[in-house]
Amino acid sequence: MHSPIGETLHQLLHAYKRAMRDGYATAGIELSVAQIRMIKGIASHPGTSAQDISARARQDKGHIARLIKDLESEGLLTRYPHPQDSRYRQLELTPAGSTMAERIRTVEAEAGARMARALPETDIKRFVELAEAMIVNLETHENPQ
Repeated sequence: MHSPIGETLHQLLHAYKRAMRDGYATAGIELSVAQIRMIKGIASHPGTSAQDISARARQDKGHIARLIKDLESEGLLTRYPHPQDSRYRQLELTPAGSTMAERIRTVEAEAGARMARALPETDIKRFVELAEAMIVNLETHENPQ
């Protein structure tokens, strides 16, 4: 038996992904989803390290290192030594990276507004509460009784 919640969520995620892809294309953003997530992560946590990003994103350190190298070569981020621990490099967006982060935020805001169009604020708030509770349920490794 399939889950009506799961099927609805699957359809919503695919519709949202399509809206995001279309929005990025229209805005001329030619980055991979992983690169976009990396830019967003650095924008929201300036001075973060590759290790921090790897842990937050639950991604392989090698994959994160390749993303950093690619974004650095694109001129979107820079690395600098950590002031207390020279083994670590902190990450910061360049001015071009900050501009890209703002363009990404704009696309995401437009897609979010489209998704929530004509929905009462109370419904949106409740949806967010339910989605966050579902995330916790899925990430809790206890077996349901």
